[in-house]
Amino acid sequence: MKTAEKPTLNLGQTLEWLRKELAEMQVQDQRLLLTLRHLHSVLEELRAESAHWEDARSSGGASPIRARAGSEGRSRRPSSSRELAQLLGGVDSRRSSLP
Repeated sequence: MKTAEKPTLNLGQTLEWLRKELAEMQVQDQRLLLTLRHLHSVLEELRAESAHWEDARSSGGASPIRARAGSEGRSRRPSSSRELAQLLGGVDSRRSSLP
């Protein structure tokens, strides 16, 4: 009994499909790199802020709560969270298709 199978793709079609998949993977890699860089900068900011709070607490200066309240005005703009959400939104956009 014969089964209904898709016709075999020729070499040109297969290579074209591979090029398309590689291009999509490159776009995904770039998005992931941007996300990683953004997260790294946010981590560095948090580390610096944490060190500042620890210094304030150990030196007996302003309380950590007051130090935090003063540093909130220097925080990132809300648009960076939006940008991060946009970047993360594209991470799972890669489809898994076969020729």
